Amino acid sequence: MPSPDNRRFSIFRYFRPPAFPAGPRSLSDRGACRAWSVTWLLLAAFLSLAIPAMSAGREKAPTLKAAVIISRNIRPYVDAAEGVETSLRANAGADVQIFFMKNTARGGEDLAERLLKDGYDVWIAVGPDSAAFIWKQLPGDTALRVYCMVLNPEKAIGDGKDVCGISLNIDVGRQLEIISKGLPGVANPGILYDPRHNSTFVREARERAAFASIGLRELAVSSRKEIPAALKRYWREIDALWLIPDRTVISESVVQFLIKEALLRNIPVVGYNRFFYESGAALAMVFDYEELGGQTGRLALRALGGEVCRSEAPGFHAWLNRNVLNKLGMETSEAPTAPLEVGP
Repeated sequence: MPSPDNRRFSIFRYFRPPAFPAGPRSLSDRGACRAWSVTWLLLAAFLSLAIPAMSAGREKAPTLKAAVIISRNIRPYVDAAEGVETSLRANAGADVQIFFMKNTARGGEDLAERLLKDGYDVWIAVGPDSAAFIWKQLPGDTALRVYCMVLNPEKAIGDGKDVCGISLNIDVGRQLEIISKGLPGVANPGILYDPRHNSTFVREARERAAFASIGLRELAVSSRKEIPAALKRYWREIDALWLIPDRTVISESVVQFLIKEALLRNIPVVGYNRFFYESGAALAMVFDYEELGGQTGRLALRALGGEVCRSEAPGFHAWLNRNVLNKLGMETSEAPTAPLEVGP
């Protein structure tokens, strides 16, 4: 005998038509009995169809399956992945699986096979390596592809129509606006960079600065050995030192050297993460990596809901270092407006 869960639903298992009194009946009684029987049968047939349909409508929707692929096991990437997972679970009850690129073999072919086999609805890459992986090795018509924590994503995955995610790029004009508001006395910031890596960024900064009547000075170098000479040439012309992500210029020791030299000359430094802030930068644009992950999760859910998915600017905080500004004799607003805030 089939189990109750497998038996076909039948209203007749639960309801029986009421019996008429026994004994002789008149013709009118018999007609009424037949009419009642027909009515009851029609009602029973309707309920037999309606109740299972209503039950089916209340069945739980399929669980969203998401794969989060992390480029490297470092704290910022792990924090971002946790933010993605929390967002997807809280907002969609998603089944989220975490993968690390370092655990893959055969150039990632084993991971690609698993991701395709397991039927995920969305693949989310954290970091440039995993972003390049899912865009190059996984077909875009199988699941939604989303990236997170990628600086200049066009270099990692191209700039096609299906590029979707949260980059680490803060708009150049937005940065200049924050510098002007956070350090209102600055009129001639100097930007230190290697043209091989940041010529596009500096060209846009030059155009935006000219429009805002800011006298941007460009300190171009091709090696770290050239940094002291470039600074010596421009120290007298600049009233702030603006440091941007640049593989030639930036290292922990160089950043600490630059901030020390700038402070000796009463010049504030503008940086782009917590390390700059803690090393003495007057203003730093800081990411909360878990918040970025949450932003990425919400973007993915909107895309799965039918919205067109494109690259989106990252949320960030602009921390003012009140202790440093006080030492420099620069005023700070008591109630700065977001994203500006007095840092911890």
